[in-house]
Amino acid sequence: MRIRKCLAAGLVAALILPAQQTTPPKPPESGGLKIVVVQGEGAKNNIRSRTATAPVVEVRDSSDKPVSGAEVVFQLPSAGPSGNFYGWLKMQTVKTDENGRAAATGYTPNDEEGRFNIKVVASSGNATTSAVIAQSNVSNGNAGSSARSSRPGWWKWAAVLGGAAVAGGVVAATRGGSTSSAATATSRPISIGAGAITVGGPR
Repeated sequence: MRIRKCLAAGLVAALILPAQQTTPPKPPESGGLKIVVVQGEGAKNNIRSRTATAPVVEVRDSSDKPVSGAEVVFQLPSAGPSGNFYGWLKMQTVKTDENGRAAATGYTPNDEEGRFNIKVVASSGNATTSAVIAQSNVSNGNAGSSARSSRPGWWKWAAVLGGAAVAGGVVAATRGGSTSSAATATSRPISIGAGAITVGGPR
């Protein structure tokens, strides 16, 4: 009898347990993290001077309050237009401060021109979120344009000064000429004489 009771209890348990396991477990709450880009979006890094705009982000919770102590990972592309952290690293992990902000350090561009994206992943507890910061590497375009624009400005001023000098000389010459001609005209008497008028027929 005991053996039958044990077998019956085991059969009932086998039928009940699978039914209980069919209900999927509830996923852990994400906490509603979000990343706000504070600095670096749309920045143009100079590959000649090796200067770049370091990305800065702020991590906030579902109540839009800053999250301190969150782990933020900045990841650069491994190929093409990109950059490095401290000369060779492609990834950097930073903790957010009391204001929920995290900034990358030691960031410099590589020597390839073009657009690229910096991937940012923030996590706090079981919550994780990500964002993308778009930047581009340029070859010292601003310095070249300013150098080219300075030359036309110099020639423009030279032309203006030269034109003013020429205009002054013309005015002086005109005034001097008009004075002398007026003096000559007044000093000489004007005489009008009638000549002999002869009228004859055809020859």
